[in-house]
Amino acid sequence: MTVKKVLIALILPLSLFLSISFTLPGHAFSASDAEKELAALKKEFGPVLRLRGTVAAAEINAIANLLTPKSGMMAIDFTHASGEFCMLEPDTKRYMLHFSRAPQATTEDILYFLNPEPFKSAGLKVSELPPLPAELGKMKPLTWYYYDGKTREPHHGRKLGREFLVMAIDVK
Repeated sequence: MTVKKVLIALILPLSLFLSISFTLPGHAFSASDAEKELAALKKEFGPVLRLRGTVAAAEINAIANLLTPKSGMMAIDFTHASGEFCMLEPDTKRYMLHFSRAPQATTEDILYFLNPEPFKSAGLKVSELPPLPAELGKMKPLTWYYYDGKTREPHHGRKLGREFLVMAIDVK
């Protein structure tokens, strides 16, 4: 059997089932439900859907793949504390990437949180870096800051208890 015939054998019954399912009165998932679901998806993912066929679309898919349950990365919602979403490396919990929910409202659109130990081992005197500002929106983009772990970290809204090197990127 050719690939074309196999595809037809698989797709034809499925499409027939779907067309019957959407037209049966009182069916659990009507055409109206499908239209509502599609409208909701377009509303929520409209900017992503408009990227179709671009390098940016491939990049968004690459990031999305990092957040699947089997990827190992942890997605954490810090919008209550800072308006940011966090991607945490779960093994050491020493590497994070934050994305602002509203980049137009801040110069801290993307934040890198890195374990300072490899840099200290290479001779960097992290205590000579500027301390991480205690308030949101006070970081100068593309400047490395040192967070000693002993005070409240504004992007998380709490004390972290471990050191980080932190840098913000303003993408606007």
